[in-house]
Amino acid sequence: MIDPDALNVWYGERLLGYLWCNADGRMGFQYDAAWLEDGFRLSVRLPLQAEPFPPEGRSAHAFFANLLPEGGARERLVRSRRLSDNDFLLLREFGGDCAGALSLLPVEADPATAGAYAPLSSTELHQLVLQHGRAAYAPRHGGPQPRLSLAGAQDKCPIFRGADGHYALPTGTAASSHILKFRVDEFANVPLYEAFMNRLAQRVGVPTPETHLEQSEEEAFLVIQRFDRTWQDGTLRRLHQEDLLQALGPERFRGKYEAEGGPGFPECAGLVREVSEDPITDLRNLLRWQIFNTLAGNADGHAKNLALMQVVPGSNRWRLAPFYDLVCTRAIDGIDTRLAMSIGGEWEPEQVTAEHWHALARASGLRPRLVDELRAEMTAQLPTACAATRAEFETAYGPLPALQRIEDLLPPAAPDPSQDA
Repeated sequence: MIDPDALNVWYGERLLGYLWCNADGRMGFQYDAAWLEDGFRLSVRLPLQAEPFPPEGRSAHAFFANLLPEGGARERLVRSRRLSDNDFLLLREFGGDCAGALSLLPVEADPATAGAYAPLSSTELHQLVLQHGRAAYAPRHGGPQPRLSLAGAQDKCPIFRGADGHYALPTGTAASSHILKFRVDEFANVPLYEAFMNRLAQRVGVPTPETHLEQSEEEAFLVIQRFDRTWQDGTLRRLHQEDLLQALGPERFRGKYEAEGGPGFPECAGLVREVSEDPITDLRNLLRWQIFNTLAGNADGHAKNLALMQVVPGSNRWRLAPFYDLVCTRAIDGIDTRLAMSIGGEWEPEQVTAEHWHALARASGLRPRLVDELRAEMTAQLPTACAATRAEFETAYGPLPALQRIEDLLPPAAPDPSQDA
């Protein structure tokens, strides 16, 4: 019944289901019968059921296509293997180590023998950094081929980082432990701003992955510990996750930005309330994230930068993941300053008032008073937290005058929320 050209979808060494493609390039999916007995649902949009999700229904295609990179990063993948720009073909080639717990392999491949790590010398690591990770996706001569896929438009590369700090390139289905991100040629200081914003967010109560900067000769790069990986009995295990655009159903929206028809904050809050094991904590954190984006200058907080993740491997228990891709975009010349998700219909951070926040709260089923409390708290914390974070970074990396642009964006003191309604 299953097309021999289909892909098996694996969770570790257990078969989860089957992915195939019709003549129009649309993908369908079906759970394996044994998986239905005690497995977890792959997506909010793909609940456990015996019936297939046909290509015509779009749910399967939308979920799996969103595992692939976007924009220029996708174009480079296509060129690296000389492939047609086709979602299914790209997943066949690069689906071995996706975001979350999945491995997508040709039906003849055995996941138990399909993974390995290729240690990188300092010279090879430097070349990887200089090439913005593109060498990780290039064909290798001899041995297993890299099969790595990460969503997003920025150049990034999954990597394994050992306890000794040495790096290895995962091949086949071997799990990566970290993500490397590189400078963006047309925009200065992106890795620095992301590392700084992650640490600043942690200081004001916004959960983020562990992140730090490293240097290869004169080239700086970002090292991010994957939140969708966990060590269990000495083995690196994958935790399944899906971003909120996948979970809300990308087929329902015209893009990832709210102004382009993508999900807004109320839709994201509604989903978190529906599926989180601890919705009270997760909704407060989601609100802190939106407040932080507005006050600290991240205008790129869209639904693909939010995710649900499993509480424990293989479970149907879900929490809001730590927040990622936090960059002070307003400190970078040439980037749109409007918020990715509006605050009560207002897109410009300087124009957002307490009434806009109250409208957001009401639309999201939250108490306006809670919004006022969290806004005042974070506004008061940010200047001190920013100064402490800058001192920490400059102790570690030397003078960093580019961080002044972030400091200059912060509100100077906590306003009385009742006065700007």
